[in-house]
Amino acid sequence: MGHNGMSDVMQRRRLQVLCAMLIAVSCGGAARADEALDREYRIKAAFVYNFLKFVEGGRFAPARVKNKDEADPNNPLVIGVLGVPPSRVAFEEFKGKQIGSRPLAVRWFQGFEELADKDKNIPERHPDLDRIKVCHVLFLCSSERAFLPRILPHLQQSGMLTVGDVPLFLEAGGTINLLIEEKKVRFEINLAAAARARLVIRSSLLRLAVRTIEHDPFELKKDEEGPGGAGRP
Repeated sequence: MGHNGMSDVMQRRRLQVLCAMLIAVSCGGAARADEALDREYRIKAAFVYNFLKFVEGGRFAPARVKNKDEADPNNPLVIGVLGVPPSRVAFEEFKGKQIGSRPLAVRWFQGFEELADKDKNIPERHPDLDRIKVCHVLFLCSSERAFLPRILPHLQQSGMLTVGDVPLFLEAGGTINLLIEEKKVRFEINLAAAARARLVIRSSLLRLAVRTIEHDPFELKKDEEGPGGAGRP
């Protein structure tokens, strides 16, 4: 079998895994609340892991090195988690896994409410923004729903994949949002956000999305800026 044939077979297998996970949350309804959350977020974490196999460009492009024996400074693939995850154990399972030859690493970042001072003032800018921008993927927990405008605008040109677990995540400028429909984990994709981050999402993944949008408020705002601004001339 040729190289293209093998690639097609591997891609079909990956799609089969994703399709199987689409129904997994509907099983085991009798579990305790914490066990149910662990199960749900293990599935969502598995989706994030599989997304990495269908996304190219941006920060996912291997760095150019002069010597083949030189280490790629873009390794490992870093998955950042921002906020308070309903299940931390689900994301800890990324440790030790790989995408191709590239190992995965997980970094945790406090949510905005956790960063409030003694007077309960919440910062406008995340103090770890520079470290966040080094990530390849940023998973934004539902705890950050009210603070998306304080983080997503800073990540538009970063080349990272932003994944949310938040209603209206796409409209806020996020790239992929996870949601539950009829007790099943589904996902939706913002193509405008992917384009801003110079990411290419394979059509095989796009076909599994329950919704894709081609335009969002950030794109429209950029167009409205007109001559002299950051938008199109």
